[in-house]
Amino acid sequence: MGGRGAAGKSRRMAGPPALMLLALGLGVAVGFIAGLWGFGRLPLVGPLLFREEPARTVTGPVVVEGVRRLDELATVRWTESVVVTRESGGGALERFLTGERVLLVATGRVEAGVDLSRIGRDDVRVEGESVTLRLPEPEILSVGLDEGRTRVYDRDFGLLGFRPDDALVEEARGRALEEIEDAARENGILKQAERNAEASIRSFLTALGFERVRFE
Repeated sequence: MGGRGAAGKSRRMAGPPALMLLALGLGVAVGFIAGLWGFGRLPLVGPLLFREEPARTVTGPVVVEGVRRLDELATVRWTESVVVTRESGGGALERFLTGERVLLVATGRVEAGVDLSRIGRDDVRVEGESVTLRLPEPEILSVGLDEGRTRVYDRDFGLLGFRPDDALVEEARGRALEEIEDAARENGILKQAERNAEASIRSFLTALGFERVRFE
């Protein structure tokens, strides 16, 4: 009887380890099958636990809304000073008698940028860890004179000229604005605005977790 009792005790002690091995084997098998089926994001209950990967929630509309809010960061400003001369009168004799000559020293500012508010859903394409954007063309947003640094430097009148011609001053101011804008364009203000827009958007989207940002 003592021998049978010892044998029975041995069989009872062998039960739990066998169950643990069986559970371990089932966990490995289920994990392997789940990996083949592409269920890597599902946590498996058992001896082997797999880390749950959260799904990306940044969609195209979310990107569009965030990029639109960067609008003020996608600008560049240019300051330029010019000297403009304007004269009234036709021929030399008329200018000598009744003409007027205005010399204007003007300083102005040009602002250029990419209007990110115009980006729509069709302009953004999200593919996994990559996002591609089609940006609007950069454009001149505003041109204006700095009134504190703009003045009529000199004014000459003809022999019979008695009243200043304010329209001549306005003509000189208009020409100054044109020259200031031309100078900004020649110095690459539009290209710089495009680079600023891309840099701002790239930083924003990288912070959202995108690894690749492309522009069309």
